Amino acid sequence: MAQVRCPFCHEYIDSRDFPAHRAEHVKDRGDGQQNEYATLPPEEREEGDLIDVPRVYVHQKCGVMTGMPEEIIRSYLKNPYLYSADETFCCGCGKHVPFRECHWTETGEDLQTYTDKLRAAKPEMKPSGCLGLVLVGVGLAGAVAAALV
Repeated sequence: MAQVRCPFCHEYIDSRDFPAHRAEHVKDRGDGQQNEYATLPPEEREEGDLIDVPRVYVHQKCGVMTGMPEEIIRSYLKNPYLYSADETFCCGCGKHVPFRECHWTETGEDLQTYTDKLRAAKPEMKPSGCLGLVLVGVGLAGAVAAALV
């Protein structure tokens, strides 16, 4: 039986079992977030220190700060197209909101502008054709998660 690598836990799963396996990862945990979010496997994530990388953002509509987990930061730094839904979780609203509505507390820059700059620096990673549609689906399923700071 063919296996697929789960974008959430990175284990290899029989393809026939994957839909049920994935469903557990994306199940709502009761606060609006999924149990887990898609990331790159640890060996594919951005390496190095994150000293100058913003980690906390504020949703301008509710004013609540939300922190972004390191595994998600390292994943989007490596592949800025991974979270192509261009939304992130707001701990204040309890739902995913557009990047444009949030700004980093460290820099004041909105998350959409920040992401657009990362993408502009890696145009070769932009998905295209049928692969692009698949990655958009992964991006929607794996929209950026966050933890209340």
